[in-house]
Amino acid sequence: MRDSRLASTDGCAATRRDGSVMVMVLACMAVAAAIAATMLHTAVTARRSLRAELHLRQVERLLEAASAEARARLTAGTQGDASLLLEAPHLADAGTARIGFAPASEVGMPAIRVSVEFPLHSPATIRRTRLVFSSAHHAIRSKESQP
Repeated sequence: MRDSRLASTDGCAATRRDGSVMVMVLACMAVAAAIAATMLHTAVTARRSLRAELHLRQVERLLEAASAEARARLTAGTQGDASLLLEAPHLADAGTARIGFAPASEVGMPAIRVSVEFPLHSPATIRRTRLVFSSAHHAIRSKESQP
């Protein structure tokens, strides 16, 4: 009889030990899952940030090129409205860019308002606008601003 009581007591202790091990394993799994979720969130955030930086650089480069085109249009005397769509093979990232040229008559001198939007079909479209004057006016303005 004594042996049977000892056997049942040892079985209960083993069951308790197995239960505590199971709780420890579940706690370790929860900690590992939390660490993995944090790492995944950080990676996704970094990817979005890098993509936004790439799009911003693309817009700035397009704006510089469009400003040069606007100066050439002013020199040639063509100031009409125009719009260009650039597709993915011409851009650093997949997407479409829109470049617009419009006369800016409200400034009182020949000028073209250049606008760039990229990527068009995205919730985070970047839009930049620049007012471009003819190079002759820009040179006069630069001389006036020097001391």
